[in-house]
Amino acid sequence: MRVITHEWIVDRAILPHVVQAGTRVASIDGRIVAVDQMPAGPEAKQLRGTLLPGFLDLQVNGAGGRSVDEATPDALQAVAESVWNGGATAFLPTLITAPWSQLLEQVRAVAAWIDQWTAEATGAEPLGIHLEGPFLATPGAHPEEHFLDPTPERLTKLLDAARGHLRLITIGNARSGAPAATKQLVEAGVTVALGHCDRGDQFRECVDAGATAVTHLFNVMGPLHHRKLGPAALALDDERVTCPMIVDGVHVAEAMVRNAFRILGPDRTVLVTDAVSAAGMPDGTYSLSGLEVTATDGVVRNANGNLAGSALTMARAAQNFLSFVDTAGPWTLAKIASTNPARLIGAKRHGALQREHRAAFTLLEVDGTIRAVR
Repeated sequence: MRVITHEWIVDRAILPHVVQAGTRVASIDGRIVAVDQMPAGPEAKQLRGTLLPGFLDLQVNGAGGRSVDEATPDALQAVAESVWNGGATAFLPTLITAPWSQLLEQVRAVAAWIDQWTAEATGAEPLGIHLEGPFLATPGAHPEEHFLDPTPERLTKLLDAARGHLRLITIGNARSGAPAATKQLVEAGVTVALGHCDRGDQFRECVDAGATAVTHLFNVMGPLHHRKLGPAALALDDERVTCPMIVDGVHVAEAMVRNAFRILGPDRTVLVTDAVSAAGMPDGTYSLSGLEVTATDGVVRNANGNLAGSALTMARAAQNFLSFVDTAGPWTLAKIASTNPARLIGAKRHGALQREHRAAFTLLEVDGTIRAVR
């Protein structure tokens, strides 16, 4: 059996509890076997800059001109390659609302592709499926006519179709049966996020039932009001809830990113892209679950002018965050782009530079460039 070994020496590395200079990282067959300051061998690769645990993107609808809802190996591989080129080493291919039977077929097809993934594959690693719909309450860019209540029977069919690969699901907290559905899903090992709902109804009940996140804080949550508390205000207030944000400067204004981070801190903040097929591509017309969307100056909107995902990469999201939040640095990025998303979905071999974890990293180079390294 062929054994693949690698060794790197890096200027500094973000370890779980320390920023360490002059770090050597060694791996065997894609698994970290050493993180230390021992002398490196003659074949070691020198990396200039700061090594971070590989970024995880929990919401990728598409990238590189292809869409996850195509659900073909070619399309999914193209998405994985583009996610990698955008600075993330792992991701959740994300499916949005569609006709129920069609959605189940898409889930089966994406699960089958994940089953075939191996550590020798190129591109970012798929860690499971994020299902954003059809159990939502407020449409945003989703086709509302296909919304459904999350009944036990539907959830059972969905879990069967995913064959253990459903890692994250977004539910509208005001949807009928949302707390019971949350409990059923959590007991099945699925992380539940609350989102696409402009009312606070049943939010706390869903969190009590096991929901641990929201989907894209502030977006499709209604206005942030000081008396009528909606999902955004409730999420900020509840320390059990982790809050992914789309940090492109459009979905959430810079000042609101700063305000949210002051409340959430580095332990409850997560960067996501909500990328669609326009990510990593020039401006133009693209598809999101069969609907035409247009990217103009890097901002993606549907025919009604609503934001419809983004053209963001994790590298750009991280660079934006460093620009928006002047107290943030590489240690913060490691938390919000790797450690926290890995914890949120239970990806036990991701999220830290330590032994037995995946040997897939994100490098913050001296000039500010961010890229993935395997």
